Amino acid sequence: MKHLAPVPLCPSHNERMRINPALTGYLCPSDGCTVTYTEDVGYFRFVDGVKQKPSNAKRCSDCSAHLYLAQRGKTRLEDTWLCPNNECPAKKPHLLRPALTRSNLTAK
Repeated sequence: MKHLAPVPLCPSHNERMRINPALTGYLCPSDGCTVTYTEDVGYFRFVDGVKQKPSNAKRCSDCSAHLYLAQRGKTRLEDTWLCPNNECPAKKPHLLRPALTRSNLTAK
């Protein structure tokens, strides 16, 4: 397996996100992209300055933390998602299966 990103990748641009201290999270570096990731909320966007509902709301099956995209696979089903919780009992890559992907799209 390739080295996994220590910080989230933007799910829209596949670029490593940059730290955004104002939000205690990460922001996509692509011009005009407002995709943001925080451990508390997961991925979300700002549209016209308004925070939108979380997108890509994938949760860790062991501790319920919001997973982050660490590596793109050849297909979306082969993407690797990691739990940001250092004390999580799983602390392993999450490969989401089709049934899990649909059920995890809504925030808990």
